[in-house]
Amino acid sequence: METFHATSDTIACTLTWDDLKETVSAWKKLLRLSLVSREEIPGGLRLTVDPRSEAALRQLIDIERECCGWITFQLDGPSVTMTATGDGESTIREMWDVKRQDCCSRPGG
Repeated sequence: METFHATSDTIACTLTWDDLKETVSAWKKLLRLSLVSREEIPGGLRLTVDPRSEAALRQLIDIERECCGWITFQLDGPSVTMTATGDGESTIREMWDVKRQDCCSRPGG
């Protein structure tokens, strides 16, 4: 398991608008085609995708680590656990709410 600790307490996304649209689109595709489970946990959320989509998940987490330094990520094969303190916990759950049409949106976006 790899852990990437939060580097900021500020809930913000640093992606440009074009990069954000591309990343959101990639998340939607991954979740639509490969999501196995979505589990709310203390501090945030755990997503598990089909093992064949592990590389795609890792690529998206690499992007998220750069733009959302307020999230702690734990990668374990085809699963990622994302946690944060304070308002970050609910923000993570809202950002990756697969029941909403606009899942994977960013705070303030």
